[in-house]
Amino acid sequence: MRYFCSQLVKLNFLGRRQTANLEEIGEDSAVVLSERPITLGAKQRIDCGIHTLEGIAGACTFDTVLGFFVHIRLDRASRWSPRRFAPRHLLLRPTMDSKATPLAMASGY
Repeated sequence: MRYFCSQLVKLNFLGRRQTANLEEIGEDSAVVLSERPITLGAKQRIDCGIHTLEGIAGACTFDTVLGFFVHIRLDRASRWSPRRFAPRHLLLRPTMDSKATPLAMASGY
């Protein structure tokens, strides 16, 4: 399952540290919003207060208004779960459920 969230974190890579916002999280990946681009394939550390997540930057997309969305594949030893810690404003991300009722059946038409 994937979750939307919003929490300020410190993103560490190549000896540099910057403030970012944790936007999305799941068991094996996270998305942070950053003011600066991140080197693809670079080792990343996300400091979330007393909790730390580590992984590799797999993609970095730029939004002209918001900044850089950095997709990080978490290391196996750094898998996330809500039991480990819950970022602020944690909200389950809706997914398409294959068992959903088609609109025609649901509406009776």
